[in-house]
Amino acid sequence: MLLELSQRLFGKLLLPYVETFDGLRDGLRRASMPYSVHEYLCLTVFWAFAAFAASAVGLTIFLALALPQLAYSYTLAVLLSFGIGGLLLVLGYSYPGLKAKGIRGKIDKGLPFAVFYMATTASSGSHPLNIFRMLSLRGGAIGEEASRIFTAVQTLGMDLNTAMQRAASRTPSKTFAELLWGMSSIMTTGGSLEIYLRGKTKAAMSQYRRALNDYAKAITLYTEIYITLIVVGSVFFVILIAIISPLVGGNTLMLQTFIVFFFIPLVSMGFLLLLKSANPTE
Repeated sequence: MLLELSQRLFGKLLLPYVETFDGLRDGLRRASMPYSVHEYLCLTVFWAFAAFAASAVGLTIFLALALPQLAYSYTLAVLLSFGIGGLLLVLGYSYPGLKAKGIRGKIDKGLPFAVFYMATTASSGSHPLNIFRMLSLRGGAIGEEASRIFTAVQTLGMDLNTAMQRAASRTPSKTFAELLWGMSSIMTTGGSLEIYLRGKTKAAMSQYRRALNDYAKAITLYTEIYITLIVVGSVFFVILIAIISPLVGGNTLMLQTFIVFFFIPLVSMGFLLLLKSANPTE
């Protein structure tokens, strides 16, 4: 619905500029977004224009009521609306790349266990297609990639090697792409897929142990920084304010309240997000 509307409004206008944004094609493909470059540009411009129109009306009313003495409230609202629309354009252009980066992180984190699972399935002597069928049942980003390979072979009648090669060229993870290219090569030359996957499992697990070791060291460093700068520093600052407030005068209760109930919780949440993003596990 929105796609058709956006194409009717901006399709002809954006068509001559599609080749200029050709770099967006790779991001859309790696992010598994079912849009062509032209369709995605139309949607992005549509949402940016809608945000500009809505913010222009809303900000004009808000500024006229909040700042009635400001003679240029309408001009300020239009300028701010242009900024909001431009920000949405930039975010829309960057979103496929950011989404592909997130998928790559999920695949790389789950790959050591996925390879081990694939090696175990291959050791049973089952058909290589069953490796991807069983892997798709695990879910997650790797499970979705395996499900696409299995569906391409089982439903669309594609050759398994071709399906793996297409998945390797589409996936944002270089490590997973190398694994698929290697499996395709082994199957073409008639080598042992079990031996290949077991070798990949050892290498992936070794790298995973190194990542866990680095993560443990990072946690120690982050904990020391957090305790020293945030906890101890905040307590020291609150006590210092309480000591000097009778000397300088003024009400410092608001500042102390902000530090205790807002600053420390917000910084603590930031540290938790930092630790979660650096976590090498899924």
